[in-house]
Amino acid sequence: MISIKEIKTKKELKQFIRYPKQLYKNCSCYVPVLEADEYKMLTAHPAKLFCNIRLWMAYKNGKIVGRIGGIINHRYNKLKNKKRIRFGWFDVDNDIEIAKALLKTVEDWGREEALLEISGPSRFSNMEKQGMLVEGFDVLTTLSSEYNYSYYPLFMNEFGYEKEEDYLQMRIEIKDIPEKIKTLNNAVAERYPIKTKQFKDKKELFNYAERFFKALNQSFGDIYNFIPLTDAEIAYLIKTNFSIANKDLVGILVDENDDVVGFSLSVPSLSQAFRKANGKLFPFGWYHIFKALKKNDTVDLYLTGVLPQWVNRGIHALYHHQMHQTYIDKGYKYAITTQQLESNHACRIWERYGGIVITRRRCYKKNL
Repeated sequence: MISIKEIKTKKELKQFIRYPKQLYKNCSCYVPVLEADEYKMLTAHPAKLFCNIRLWMAYKNGKIVGRIGGIINHRYNKLKNKKRIRFGWFDVDNDIEIAKALLKTVEDWGREEALLEISGPSRFSNMEKQGMLVEGFDVLTTLSSEYNYSYYPLFMNEFGYEKEEDYLQMRIEIKDIPEKIKTLNNAVAERYPIKTKQFKDKKELFNYAERFFKALNQSFGDIYNFIPLTDAEIAYLIKTNFSIANKDLVGILVDENDDVVGFSLSVPSLSQAFRKANGKLFPFGWYHIFKALKKNDTVDLYLTGVLPQWVNRGIHALYHHQMHQTYIDKGYKYAITTQQLESNHACRIWERYGGIVITRRRCYKKNL
């Protein structure tokens, strides 16, 4: 017998968070989250001020065999003129009936709220993990993305879900800076009064953190699933992202008035460190993370963008050139891009660096 139970207690929430470790315990490509961070996200994320979220676990013969979350982002629905519910935190044993019961639970909640469609997997916004892996099941997951087994998309097709958007990730071997990028960088530097900000220390970097995300708000305005970040969300992201940021791996473009017009953020890959930590900072998880931040051969590209008025002027070459040179100086051998929409032609720039697609993740949609 399959039963679905809504999360109501702190103990149940911890079980909800830990279930994927049980499901993927023999999978070398899965990267566990830090349980304390996941708990904080689910209980204190500032987006909960305008989102309703409910969480459920599936049981079979008294054993946890699946989980799912449902999210109604009222701010998104209002700004995008949608009547949509999202599903996320979807993990399940290889049993189609369990998967069906979990998704039906979220669908039924959506119908109760007079919503017209369901989409996912996603979370509060595209600033969190989203998309279901449909290609690249043998690739180690980055911290900004989800892993799932190959039977997941088969379930989605069976239940009438259709592709809404695909995300691609690319791997780039760090070699010499391409001559085309050098030429473009020099031309742009001569043509526009734009420069790459140099930070003397992390304190100075933090002084630009809020402006970084304000620029992101403008840059990402038309991107799928994005809505402008609130001040509370920006403060949350500064604390969670910039706390581990290396000043040399943050590229901020400023104009003659010192206003931010472009940005990039990279972080040394922490995937292997998080696998060793296995969800816990203590007693030794912090050591593996600290070591990976200091010595690594792979870097993850998190965020890049320019203000709308600077699109198609080539200024992105300035932070690309800076990032590439920094990677060479620090001895990185590979860079892994963040998930980028397949429909976003800007991601084609990675092809100039010899980038190859390593994963594809899909957001699905279904009418209720």
